[in-house]
Amino acid sequence: MSKSPVERDIEFGGPATYRIVVQGELTQDWSGRLGGLRIVNCSREGRAARTQLEGRIRDQAELSGVLGTLHGLHLPILEVLEIEGEE
Repeated sequence: MSKSPVERDIEFGGPATYRIVVQGELTQDWSGRLGGLRIVNCSREGRAARTQLEGRIRDQAELSGVLGTLHGLHLPILEVLEIEGEE
């Protein structure tokens, strides 16, 4: 039996490091519109490409803006993860 992840409270007011994964590809030109997040594309043979965005986001308003931009680009959002303890 596997252990469940540790649950913790989320602080909505301050900065945090996030990893966001979308289906599709983004060029590096989008980094400025996406909060300066690092963009890494991953090609997958026979499957749709994925893009991983990672970096520090100032607050929930900025996170909402990033997710809104991705939604506006019609990129399916596969994962949004706050990365605890990573900078």
